[in-house]
Amino acid sequence: MIMKKISILGILAILVIVAEFAYAMIAGWDNVKSGFLDGYNSVRVHSGTPQPEYSGAFDKVCVEVKPLETVQVDSLTNRFVNKQVPYQVESIKTVFVPTIWSSIVNFFAMFAVIPFFVGIYCLIRLLVSISKREVFTADNVARLRFFTYSCVTLYSLMALHSWLNHIEAVKQVALSGYEVVASCETDFTSMVIIILFTEIFAAGVKIKEEQDLTI
Repeated sequence: MIMKKISILGILAILVIVAEFAYAMIAGWDNVKSGFLDGYNSVRVHSGTPQPEYSGAFDKVCVEVKPLETVQVDSLTNRFVNKQVPYQVESIKTVFVPTIWSSIVNFFAMFAVIPFFVGIYCLIRLLVSISKREVFTADNVARLRFFTYSCVTLYSLMALHSWLNHIEAVKQVALSGYEVVASCETDFTSMVIIILFTEIFAAGVKIKEEQDLTI
């Protein structure tokens, strides 16, 4: 019964991981391909002023902005009370020219996708092994480690790529009345916890093997 529950939870985890990764890839591609480009061209056409063409040399990023103390707070109309109420812009999405380092990291991240999917396969093999009541084995340690460290590698490269983009965007982007700041958020705590439990499992298997040899 316990093995069955573990297998079900493992299958759900695999589906969630694959679904989130696929959604992120599809959403990111669609945004780059259509949404932002259409918006940019729309502004260029309706403004009546010449704008530089958006090209593949640019990338897009979302950065935080903070109003300067010397700037008056903006306001908008609240239709419910029919009064002007203050508002504050907290983030903007814009284009910038990425550095060569960002492109290099992105290049390695693309190749890191391959071991990531191999890691998913290792996780499936691990669940199959557990369903056969073969839990504390050296093969399962290798499978779990490959899955864990392939995920950590891909996530770290993606986080580094995002951080480089934000740092460069802060240098290039200027918004009147606001200070542009980097807003790259990473969740390395979850990665560290996953590594910790993986190594705990590996230590447990090693202790079991040593006890089997002493019997």
